[in-house]
Amino acid sequence: MNRNFKFILVICMLFAVIGASACIGEEKDGTAKGAGSGENSPELVVGIGTDVNNWYLDMFAAGDARFVWSQVYETLVRLDSDLNVIPGLAESWETPDDGKTWIFHLRENVTFHDGTPFDADSVVFSYSNQSYVRQAVLKPVQSVEALDTHTVKFVLKKPMPLPFYLTHIAWPVMGPGCLDAEGNFIKPVGTGPFKFETQAKDQEIVLTRNEAYWGEKPLLDEVTFKVIPEATTRVIALETGEVDMVIKVPEYDVKRLEAEEGIQVHRKLTTFTDFLQFNCDKSPFNDTRVRQSVAYAVDTETLVNEVLEGIGEPAGGRPYSPVMMYSDPDLKTYTQDIDKARALLEEAGWKDSNGDGIAEKDGKPLHVSLIVSKGVWAARHNPMAQVVQGTLREVGMDVDIQVLDEGAISKLESTGDFGMILRSGYFVWGPYPKHFFVHRSGSPYSHYHNETYDQLVDTADMTIDTQKQEEIYHSLQAFVIEEVPAFYLVHEEKVVATGPSVKGYTISSEDPWLNLSGVYLERK
Repeated sequence: MNRNFKFILVICMLFAVIGASACIGEEKDGTAKGAGSGENSPELVVGIGTDVNNWYLDMFAAGDARFVWSQVYETLVRLDSDLNVIPGLAESWETPDDGKTWIFHLRENVTFHDGTPFDADSVVFSYSNQSYVRQAVLKPVQSVEALDTHTVKFVLKKPMPLPFYLTHIAWPVMGPGCLDAEGNFIKPVGTGPFKFETQAKDQEIVLTRNEAYWGEKPLLDEVTFKVIPEATTRVIALETGEVDMVIKVPEYDVKRLEAEEGIQVHRKLTTFTDFLQFNCDKSPFNDTRVRQSVAYAVDTETLVNEVLEGIGEPAGGRPYSPVMMYSDPDLKTYTQDIDKARALLEEAGWKDSNGDGIAEKDGKPLHVSLIVSKGVWAARHNPMAQVVQGTLREVGMDVDIQVLDEGAISKLESTGDFGMILRSGYFVWGPYPKHFFVHRSGSPYSHYHNETYDQLVDTADMTIDTQKQEEIYHSLQAFVIEEVPAFYLVHEEKVVATGPSVKGYTISSEDPWLNLSGVYLERK
């Protein structure tokens, strides 16, 4: 009896140990995978809209890929959260000849994720002729040369404020270890605070802490980027605890999230500005008065206050967000004046002769197309387009909204078969006002041709003296207000929402960067 009792007791104890071990295993797995489970979990889970489709320097990092790249890769020159230029992988730089030659002095004791040293040769590798940035943006660069282990010289065909261009995370410094012996890409190798671990296509990317990081060490062990294309679904994932952070929160969700206990909404004006791009090569927008009519008709305050629920700042035609370098605070902008808009149309020969509400000229009604992309901006651009459509109808312009994918839009642009395109951004990744090149005649995005404008843009970009630069860029802003190659609608606000566990997050004005320095988690 006693022997049997002991045997049963041993068996019970054995099952108890096995059960406890299983529970411990489950708790460990839950902490590693779930954003809402585990106490003080070091894993941050971030909801993004698009996957990383490329990791190498020969292609542009599009969409939300740049937020991921900013954890793995770094640039020679950085920007702080308020867009001030600060040292990155280069500690200092100078130009001995007013911008045709730039010399960068690199940080020492920095290593790539594979353990190889960061040096001048890796900079030469990253800005070789095959790099996207050399092909598309830095065409004036003639050569990149290593002067010694930690000094690099860029030689250009013309003067250029090169450091500003080197702040974009889409053309960072990459380690030669990205390639195998045959020159084939194998994995991302950077110097950033996190290292690439795994990627499941269109599902998630997992990064782990770089223990050898040269800068301020991350407080997080791991960052998982979950790909959730639908904006509403991303917000729900935050509310249910599936993710800790959501980037690009839709404007219509902001007030509700701000009222939810535990959720913090971070907002900051960015460099991006939504604008109506006109086809200035084709009637009716080849007439400046018609473009000015649109500028007087559209009320940008209504777009912000009613369509975007107060998120953003009315542009009134201002091409540069107030956070941009050289943005003119005294620039005279447009305010809505329907009578003035109608008068300008009539002056241009467009008048409603038959009383149907649509202006005509030479017997032809004023019908124009407004193209909106199906991409990540569609949620805000669709309702904005509808307001523009209704407002322009008041002045006699019949607007047909077409919602298309980027491929279809490119085809229409190449054939010139469009009236207006509703756009966001373009060359506004940092403080430098590169955006004006969009309307320059030689730009693939331009539909405006004006020699005076082209000369101003070229002179501004070749001027290194900051005072002279500011004067020229102020002149360019006044030029855009008067000539209206595009009408600027809304200066965008960047909106990021974090769950109750996220501490220490600071939002940046610079959109392609996600600043995770100092971020930590406190799980309940």
